Amino acid sequence: MKKILNIALAFLAFIGITGCNEDEQFEGELYKKVIYLLSDSDLAFKSAHELGKESVGYVSVCCGGTEHIKQDVTIELEPDDEILARYNKINFDIEESKFAKELDHNRYNIPTFKTVLKASSEDNYALLPITVNPDGLSPDSIYMIPLRIKNISNYEINPDKMQVLYQVVLKNQYATMESTTYYQTAGTEIRHTAIGDKASGSNVTRVVAPISKNQVRIFAGTHTYNPASVTKEEIDKYAMILTINEDHSITITPCGSLEMEMIGGAEDNYWTVDRKGRYVFNLHYKYMDNISVTDNNQNSWTEDCWITMEEKSVQRL
Repeated sequence: MKKILNIALAFLAFIGITGCNEDEQFEGELYKKVIYLLSDSDLAFKSAHELGKESVGYVSVCCGGTEHIKQDVTIELEPDDEILARYNKINFDIEESKFAKELDHNRYNIPTFKTVLKASSEDNYALLPITVNPDGLSPDSIYMIPLRIKNISNYEINPDKMQVLYQVVLKNQYATMESTTYYQTAGTEIRHTAIGDKASGSNVTRVVAPISKNQVRIFAGTHTYNPASVTKEEIDKYAMILTINEDHSITITPCGSLEMEMIGGAEDNYWTVDRKGRYVFNLHYKYMDNISVTDNNQNSWTEDCWITMEEKSVQRL
């Protein structure tokens, strides 16, 4: 009986020692500290910049690990000559028309390539400011500032996250390219064909792209597009620019070769904001398009004709 009791006590003592060792293990650092640049899986980091002014965005330098740093870490970045080419190869292969572009150096300013992770700060990240002037950039292009970590004063660099593509994304009050902006559009379409006028209801989910501080681009009529695959030819053929004026009127002009005319004035073409805070565009215009026509005898042909649109577009939040 005494022997059994001694064995039991020895077993309990072993469990106690093992438990203490495990507690001590978890009291320390579970993961080593590594310095890295915050980005998505493709190493891109989107930052929206408002058209019409210079604005500041940030590259985030972070530190991994379960415990806070105990000493300051100075991180220096530098331009990267390789990452953009790799990004384009992976995402677009040989479709050069879709390649992301390096943002022109005249359009941005990085005051300093150094930042410091402070041991005295509660945050596990530091910010590197970038000032960008987005005016004149196209909503159909991808603009990147490629950067990489050059060196750090302490700890280690995560080799898989030492680069970042700072992506400049356009926006204004009415639309953003950070995620596609849609307006739900409904109204009346009248086709003025050789065999007479034909009126019908129209309904389309319209892509609205920011062009400048107070301008957006839309496609005429019921034409729409996918921002990821739209072509220059489609934009030239169907795009219109809406200028949103301070007096709540809207001016409609063609973006490319589209033949169109605005109908009426501010009483027909104007914008409001509804109770939900959504922008509402009321538009009246006509444009020329090549359409298919069928007469009463089921004879079909295509012809160029004017199409009159009277429509209301409501922003989708």
